[in-house]
Amino acid sequence: MKYFAFEGVDTLGKSTQIEILKLDFFNKPEKEFYKDCIFVKEPGFSELGSKIREIILNEKMSKKAELFLFLADRAQLFSEIDFKNNFIISDRSLLSHLAYANDENFDDLLKFNLYATNNILPNFVVFFKGSEKLISSRLLNKNLDEIEKRGIEYFLKIQDNYEKIFKKLNLNILEINADDSISNINKKIKEYINDICN
Repeated sequence: MKYFAFEGVDTLGKSTQIEILKLDFFNKPEKEFYKDCIFVKEPGFSELGSKIREIILNEKMSKKAELFLFLADRAQLFSEIDFKNNFIISDRSLLSHLAYANDENFDDLLKFNLYATNNILPNFVVFFKGSEKLISSRLLNKNLDEIEKRGIEYFLKIQDNYEKIFKKLNLNILEINADDSISNINKKIKEYINDICN
């Protein structure tokens, strides 16, 4: 199983890097394994998930309701895609859920998420880490969804949560400095993937 999760708080460039990889993998594959890659995202990959994503990003709701909507999206994704026998690159994963739901009991939340994913965790993680200045400037320059409206202090807390979770779960992490250039970040990610997949 090669399951790569791209993680980090909003605005740090995860989706941009995934779009670049899609162009590389599908239009000018440098490696034979590139053509076998499946790109997914959470929330919103499945038809049901796209509806759930719209609700999560645009409706005000209780934290518990939000938690179960994320789990529903994740369960549907894992029912449609065979993560165990494919090369997967995912824009977010259950790690986002564990980091963002920071006031929930970690062990219970992990148990719920593993139930949704058939006990599958990402085995490789590309973690985008940003400075307070970078995150603040990018939040100021976009129309904010309901999660982004929680502000900079919330995002810095989530970023800290990620690092604690990685240690607890002993995951293979590539940490990316989100302040770096797009081209440098792309180079580091491709080197990481190539080293693992070759």
